[in-house]
Amino acid sequence: MIVPKEGGPEYDRLVTGNALLSLFSLGTLRIRVMKRYLNRELSWLRFNERVLWEAERSSLPLLERTKFLAISASNLDEFFMVRVGGLHALMKAGRRTRDIAGLTPGQQLREITSVVATHYEDQYRIWGTLLEPALAANGIRRRKLKQVTPEARESLRTYFSEEFAELLNPVALDLESPVFRIPGRQVCVLLEVGPQQDESVAERRYVVISIPPGLPRFVPIPDTEGFEYVMFEELIEAFADAYFPEEGIHGSAFFRLTRNGDIPVQEDYAFDLSEAMEEVLTARKFSDTIRLEVPSQTSSELLEVILRLCGAEKESVYHVPSLLDLSSLMFIASLEGFDSLRDTPWKPQPCAALSNQTIFEVLDDRDLLLHHPYDSFEPVVRLVEEAADDPKVVAIKQILYRTAKNSRILSALIRAAQKGKSVVVLVELKARFDEARNLERAEELELAGAQLIYGIKGLKCHAKACLVMRREAGRMRRYVHFGTGNYNESTARLYTDVSYLTARSDYGRDAAAFFNGITGRSQLLGLRKLLPAPLHLKKTLLEFIAFERDQAQMGEKAEILAKINSLQDRDVIDALYDASQAGVTIKLMVRGICCLRPQVAGLSENIVVHSLIDRYLEHARLFAFHRGGEERVFLSSADWMTRNLEKRVELMVPVEDRRCRKMLMDILRKQFKDNIQAWWLDGEGNYGPAISGQKTAYRLQEHFTKEAAKRAQEDQRQAAGVLEMHLPPSRSQAS
Repeated sequence: MIVPKEGGPEYDRLVTGNALLSLFSLGTLRIRVMKRYLNRELSWLRFNERVLWEAERSSLPLLERTKFLAISASNLDEFFMVRVGGLHALMKAGRRTRDIAGLTPGQQLREITSVVATHYEDQYRIWGTLLEPALAANGIRRRKLKQVTPEARESLRTYFSEEFAELLNPVALDLESPVFRIPGRQVCVLLEVGPQQDESVAERRYVVISIPPGLPRFVPIPDTEGFEYVMFEELIEAFADAYFPEEGIHGSAFFRLTRNGDIPVQEDYAFDLSEAMEEVLTARKFSDTIRLEVPSQTSSELLEVILRLCGAEKESVYHVPSLLDLSSLMFIASLEGFDSLRDTPWKPQPCAALSNQTIFEVLDDRDLLLHHPYDSFEPVVRLVEEAADDPKVVAIKQILYRTAKNSRILSALIRAAQKGKSVVVLVELKARFDEARNLERAEELELAGAQLIYGIKGLKCHAKACLVMRREAGRMRRYVHFGTGNYNESTARLYTDVSYLTARSDYGRDAAAFFNGITGRSQLLGLRKLLPAPLHLKKTLLEFIAFERDQAQMGEKAEILAKINSLQDRDVIDALYDASQAGVTIKLMVRGICCLRPQVAGLSENIVVHSLIDRYLEHARLFAFHRGGEERVFLSSADWMTRNLEKRVELMVPVEDRRCRKMLMDILRKQFKDNIQAWWLDGEGNYGPAISGQKTAYRLQEHFTKEAAKRAQEDQRQAAGVLEMHLPPSRSQAS
């Protein structure tokens, strides 16, 4: 790691970063390293640690810090449901298979438990000592119900009674039999109910009331300034006596459980995949409890009751000092009327050519490479919308993995099918935690007349591709979109991704063959440009890495640049190690999981790994190989993980258009210049502030925002045909 000279932004950042690391007890923890690889689960926890660090930064606006705290909690929820849930299932089945780092499931769970305990400490320290007091000082204040005035309490009781009492569902539970009805990831209130004067517990029963999605956790207190609130579970606890006339509530406690969400569909035995997915959704509601969160002040007697009701073990309990479910703080982060406490918005830039041309006219003239969210996602939406309404368009083929709630793209596909166009849509029902929405969307498309494919047996279809076939002057013209992100207008404003739109005939032919191969279950042979997984992508990737290795061994320049979300595949890591030992310069921007150990003497000293956490979620997958001076540049839907390369349908797409390739290389090279938000990975699995060698502060996402604005301004001038002169400065300007 390069240590900067004293003074300047990079030295300040290093000092700040080291101080930041010292605030986190996890910052001094060394991830267990075995042989050549880092453990996947602990590497992911390191990523979430970096997300949490953003909540620590005093330089960020207060509500942005609150947002990052909420994101870190939401991330941890999914980690428990999927990764910890999967490890629990392996333990339950008696499996002792070791992971890439040599750890058994039991060893991984022990390591995870230790790290997560510290993670919780840091989350609640940040909330309780930093963010909550600062929010209160700015008019966003939490009150205990006992702190509000009698008038406000009575108003809250009326509000609860009239608006919510009938929406809640008190359920009496039996301690003597296993119960799986308590929903996961919902804050629940346990009530001990019985005769008012009864001193014994013999006639008492336990009732659980859960707070379903859609009801408010943060209830505003009437007649207060700013946003003063009480927690909804406190209202339930205080006013639940209305449910039990002539009885008393003798005790209460809050809790929240997490269930195993790693339940695969049994495709080999599924006659109807949609029905099988519905069975998976049902199974999740009844799966094992793998985490139980309770407030620290919960009595041991009520905790024992909760454990029995949830079928949970004591080892799964996490005692928290403050409110349950920190992910719900996203509501606070999104409050209106507090703009001074959040970032100044960065606006996506429109495509100027679309102001007076159709998307087909634009693509007839040139290829489009869009860098989202700096460049608007609108051209991608316009491709589908214009195709739906254009009488010359005869067919649309598209893959949908995750879509927005009110998706314009989905509406356009439905409209196209209703108009009699051939619409083929692969809806991936196995997209985890989007299964229910995708089932609903699939039904809408089918009712409209679209031809549906429910994914591919044994694989997830994760590729991002759309093909529009248009009859022009008696011949078929194909227009295609390839991307690194989903067809989701909402996340396109939050994730950094790349879109490539082209009317080049060879890309169009390949896209048609790709879709036909999926629908016809034929082998994807004869593709000239596209490299699909699981058939060709990994093999080609390894060949490209080997080529750079061979070039370096011959004393030629050799370089690999890659921007990915995760790196875990053993074959790819080993190939990168071999290339590094041969002298290949390898720069990797890996947002999350990284099982490769960089900067290890004799193994990976020529590999640098950076990670960037900033306002937008880094999501694009981009690869570049020097290739003996004939640079090859790709965008892809696939990360360098075994699941992507061997167990999913993915695409790696070469970008050959000179202008687009140059733009893509510029994006890649600038990834390693950030000295504000980037982190650097060492060989032990620890992260520190990245040092780029820049003399001035350089924030990558801010730079791309300004660059996109300049590019849009230039495109607008060209589209308008305006000639702008360079004029000499006035005397006042010159002086």
